[in-house]
Amino acid sequence: MTTVFIAGSIAISRLDDKVKARIENIVASDLDIVVGDADGADTSIQECLREFGAKRVTVYCSGDHPRNNLAQWPVANIYPNSKPGSRAFFTAKDLEMARTSNYGLMIWDCKSTGTLSNVIELIKENKKSVVFINKNKEFLNISNPDDLNHLVAFMSEFARSKAEQKIGLSSKIHGLAQEQYSLIVDSDLNDKEPTDDSSSTTNDFSEASVITENMKLREKLITAIENHVKSQGWTQAEAAIRLGVTQPRISDLLRHKTNVFGLDSLVNMVSATGMHIEMRIAEPAL
Repeated sequence: MTTVFIAGSIAISRLDDKVKARIENIVASDLDIVVGDADGADTSIQECLREFGAKRVTVYCSGDHPRNNLAQWPVANIYPNSKPGSRAFFTAKDLEMARTSNYGLMIWDCKSTGTLSNVIELIKENKKSVVFINKNKEFLNISNPDDLNHLVAFMSEFARSKAEQKIGLSSKIHGLAQEQYSLIVDSDLNDKEPTDDSSSTTNDFSEASVITENMKLREKLITAIENHVKSQGWTQAEAAIRLGVTQPRISDLLRHKTNVFGLDSLVNMVSATGMHIEMRIAEPAL
């Protein structure tokens, strides 16, 4: 049976009608639902589920008793080793919901690191999230590091800074990108005939070479965009508008934070400047 993990930022106390409609569809589809017990969005989600007569709901809580369980649904108690009341203590239930669900519906205020962490955990589990950007009133499908980069572009520079302090956001994104690449490489290798040890060593060097070339490409694109922005005399705010991204993304670009950009997003930014990309592939030197 398909299980949906529904969660949101604690600062959101009222659900948008678009979110309510999505939840109503989930309930009508008779899907299993897991939800947390916190105040804010969790409680609002529970209210919505109760309104729609949801039966297949499990409330997850850390410790013995849920803080909120509006319809007395079944409870899944999680007992973490962390200190009661700490961030890690309450996060443990979210990790378990990400593990047991098939996909997520997240309602995000563009600040909450808790909701962002849920999205990241689902990506780690190779699961998709549908994220509702509360201030923009739109849904985004998030299933990979490039999607995540697009999502965090909605954050203010201050919110990004706080996310770096709380959860090490850039490192998490970089780690996801590396993990996804490793999965692709492993899949490719598994599809090939077994080789001797010398071939294995060659593959290791090839993998490192591909990662290096990918980084080189991203760095060249970032440098080209940076040079264009400076030559035009654009402020960061102007550049963000012209390139169709947020100002924090321009700030990341000007600081050459290569690991937070995917090739697709950089190619789109180059295209937005009016420049075009010419590619040359050279044969290896003999």
